[in-house]
Amino acid sequence: MLARVMKPLEPHITVRAIEPVVAGLETLGHEVDAILARAPIAREQLADADGRVPHRTMMALWQVASEFSGDEYLGIHVAGAAPVASFAVHGYALLSSPTLREAYRRGCRYQRLIHEATNLEFDEGPDEGVLHHSLPGGRAVPRQPAEFLAAVWVRLGRLVVDSDWTPTLVCFAHPEPDDTSEHARLFGSPVRFNSGRTSVQVPNTILDSPNPRSDEGLVGVLDDYAKSLLALAPDRPSIAGRVGALLTAAFQGGGIPTAEQAARELNMSVRSLHRGLEVEATTYRELVDQLRHERSAALLADSRYSIAEIGYLLGFSEISSFYRAFKRWTDQTPAEFRARALDNGPA
Repeated sequence: MLARVMKPLEPHITVRAIEPVVAGLETLGHEVDAILARAPIAREQLADADGRVPHRTMMALWQVASEFSGDEYLGIHVAGAAPVASFAVHGYALLSSPTLREAYRRGCRYQRLIHEATNLEFDEGPDEGVLHHSLPGGRAVPRQPAEFLAAVWVRLGRLVVDSDWTPTLVCFAHPEPDDTSEHARLFGSPVRFNSGRTSVQVPNTILDSPNPRSDEGLVGVLDDYAKSLLALAPDRPSIAGRVGALLTAAFQGGGIPTAEQAARELNMSVRSLHRGLEVEATTYRELVDQLRHERSAALLADSRYSIAEIGYLLGFSEISSFYRAFKRWTDQTPAEFRARALDNGPA
């Protein structure tokens, strides 16, 4: 198992993520001021759309709102009650897109305007697309926010194509509640619980349906505005940089993770990891190879370790594999490199 040797930074969200929840609660007639006070979130914080609060504050908001309302289906009801205007530039950019496919792509592209760590992915297949959402570290989204998110994506998707379409499948990580009538009413499709993820599957026929209210000029303006906001948002390191930091820390902890383990640590699917690295003109294998090359030189210059031990530390199952790799890197054998390194070392 991959050892954690780095303390992750606490993820944050922007006030934009809170606004639809608060607006939906107000529309439903709940005691919003009392709920905010318990969360706690100050009303003044909501005045700054670009303000940032810890992600745990949003989770506390959902917990307190659930307790105050006593509504088992609060997430679904808030998603339906939130005014479209409360989704701000993020929502309007989606609703102006030419197709639902483009709308969901924009949703993923501008996700960082809402949440700097939560992962929203849109996997496009030959027959359908799948939107799935997870928390930092690959953790599943709790029930109320999970049902809110799925309901929002379906609601906005229906507005985009002006059709009461139904998903192919909706998945949640939480256990199945005793009564699923609200899920059936809203989604009109099979709903799978205890699935380990929050996702919405949509047929390609729906994804490629045209938006009758698409506005090319408006969506261009909104794209420019969203990009300007992204430019001001806190930088997220490149995927290659994040993988490099993870590999270095993992090596110091005693092992090199597989791509699957690394993807899980970085809160993304393996497919997204490979795709992101491809965009950055590298691969996971190349990054592992680079780390091994760099670390091998330092270890060979240290006479405390045998060559076999170094090969093992670098994750090679066979010493012959280490020899071949090192020869490829340096055109020398490990023994030749060590001899030169020790000869040139301090007297």
